[in-house]
Amino acid sequence: MKYNINKTNFQFSIFFPFRKRTPSRLDIVRTSSTLYSAWRRFNFQLIIVLLFAACNQFTGNRNDIPPQNTVVVIDTVFASRTDSLEWVLTAGTIAEKMSAYNDLAGHFSETNVSLSRHYAQELLRMSLQAKDKKREGDAYKYLSYVSIGDSSLHYANEAIKIYEAIKDDTLTVFLKLNKAIKLGQLYRNDEALAIMQECLDYYTKNNIAKRRATTLQSIGAMYGDMQLHDISLDYYAQALAVYETLDRDEAVLRGMGFCYSNSGENLSRKKDYQKAYEYSEKALELFREINDDYYTVNELTRLSSRCFIFGNNGDAWRFLNEAKTMVEKIDNNVLHSEVLKTRAMCHALNGDYKQALDDTKQALALMDSTNKRAIFILYGYLAVFAPFAATPLEIQTYVANYTAVAREAINEEWSAKLTEMQTKYETEKKQLEIERQQELIAKQNMQRWLFIAGIAVCVIFLALLWYMLRLRDRRNLALTEMNATKDKFFSIISHDLRNPVVAQRDALQLLVQNSRLWNVDALTAYYGELLKSAEGQVELIYNLLGWAQLQTGRITYNPSTFNLAHRLRSDIALIRDAAEKKGIALAVNIPDDADITGDGAMLSIVVRNLLTNAVKFTVPTGTVTLSVERNVIKGVNELNDPKLSANYTVTISDTGIGMSAEQISKLFRIDSAHSRKGTAGEQGSGLGLIVCRELIEKHGSELHVESEEGKGSRFWFELSSSITDSAC
Repeated sequence: MKYNINKTNFQFSIFFPFRKRTPSRLDIVRTSSTLYSAWRRFNFQLIIVLLFAACNQFTGNRNDIPPQNTVVVIDTVFASRTDSLEWVLTAGTIAEKMSAYNDLAGHFSETNVSLSRHYAQELLRMSLQAKDKKREGDAYKYLSYVSIGDSSLHYANEAIKIYEAIKDDTLTVFLKLNKAIKLGQLYRNDEALAIMQECLDYYTKNNIAKRRATTLQSIGAMYGDMQLHDISLDYYAQALAVYETLDRDEAVLRGMGFCYSNSGENLSRKKDYQKAYEYSEKALELFREINDDYYTVNELTRLSSRCFIFGNNGDAWRFLNEAKTMVEKIDNNVLHSEVLKTRAMCHALNGDYKQALDDTKQALALMDSTNKRAIFILYGYLAVFAPFAATPLEIQTYVANYTAVAREAINEEWSAKLTEMQTKYETEKKQLEIERQQELIAKQNMQRWLFIAGIAVCVIFLALLWYMLRLRDRRNLALTEMNATKDKFFSIISHDLRNPVVAQRDALQLLVQNSRLWNVDALTAYYGELLKSAEGQVELIYNLLGWAQLQTGRITYNPSTFNLAHRLRSDIALIRDAAEKKGIALAVNIPDDADITGDGAMLSIVVRNLLTNAVKFTVPTGTVTLSVERNVIKGVNELNDPKLSANYTVTISDTGIGMSAEQISKLFRIDSAHSRKGTAGEQGSGLGLIVCRELIEKHGSELHVESEEGKGSRFWFELSSSITDSAC
């Protein structure tokens, strides 16, 4: 039986019966992680390819860490209320019905997405009829929870608008935090982190410690997903510090347990296994302290999987057996299924595929039919384990079941998307009708003043015509000067592009002719010169593209409030590496509370370009300094509002070769842009400072420079902690 699956630029051909080869220790774990990612994307062909490839041949030896298995606690107390809530939906008042729909949508948002979406849509329909903005916002909130991608963001934005309109700051900030998490799932990390920082500032300002701790926790999780484990650990440490100041109630202890557990995951990815193990033990101890059997079992299964990966089979089985003993006393089929699934993976890692199949079958029997994701993964396990312990007919059955579940998942996904689109269409239709009525009223008002406006327009037109005739000659002269300037600029750019390319071509020809005659040192030096030339061309092209985007309006100014030290951390690290390679000291002095308002991406470009130039034109053993100083605006009472009264001066200085007065006068002139080699022969483009100046001007500020030959240079500009009129 042969399967050929084409996906983009690769092809797998799988044959039955499979080759029976014992997989490595991480193969099964890596397969489960890959299956989970494939489920998230609902990519049917890719799922089948990954399953068959995992069964047929495991390759590589990566230190992958298994994903955190997400399971759901079924609220049995709430379940007992379902019948009474259903009765309210048929016999209650409108307010009671909306309250019941709200409770049901919230409860099922994690356990049954389709049912939660249904209740949320009914709540939205009734709230629109009753004109209840609070319930309308709640409906959009739950729709954002059960939706994915852009639909989820759309519903979250609608909910935020409503909560802002009714001045419910608590729910507004809560929804913004949820929106940030959704943005993180779409890999829009910069936007997500900016919103999370805004929420953190709100909770800090209003001294809401518990929410502040959970927000720090969310930021730590975001950095963990970005593989910035050190930063993630720092935020988890801050969250733990806040938790330590609170009363040790159940919620606080559980939050501390989550911080320790996720910190252990970060430490594992940093290969600090001993400390990761200690953190997981602390998490387990906290969950046991609050008698939370669910999370205790969950942490035991995680510790078991981790021990198997690290080769500590004794502790792994000890944790797993304890989890199995505990879960048998808990009336929770989902959690029991998770333990059996982990047990199956552990048996597979030990080569006992028959027992792995039995455990997977038991886990599948316990799983609720509405939990499609878990069923999908379990069928994937069966398809992976079957080739090592089942008959060909059983293998066919498992693969067929897996394929059917995958198709059903795809159908449900498209059905959900269609429902979301229909709801979005109804909402937009209502909004368009309101806009149409407003336009009709505006048109009627316009007709009343048409005659007077017509006369006024004629008068103004005649005045403008006379004025335009006067300005025409001036404008033509200005356009002529601008064209001449741009012609000169393009002449300079073509010269800077043509000469290095021709030089590289000649150098390569010489290299081809003499490569056999030159020794290794000569070739290495020659290659180094070619690389410097190529790097100069790359810098020129990047700066040219940046300048072109600015001129055509394709780079827009999107201000937000953020911490400057956090924003520039990665850029500073990049420049520090380059400076160290050249033997230059990089000194950085940025206050931790330097919260400014501006476009973070633009400011990163400016600081990175200025630091790069400083390193380029500084000799070894020299120093480059980045400093941020806080100023106070005169005439403003700083005690009343220190945030609004503060601005900051950003300074980049160096001890390099400096510039003459003539060179400074030509720095920002497009008709005089020219490249200049650095102290180590680095190529320049002459456009970087022009781009920096225009980006700073979009912030309502100005880029200043002072320099003296042989004594270094100093560039500085000011940023405000609030949006200025000029910037807007």
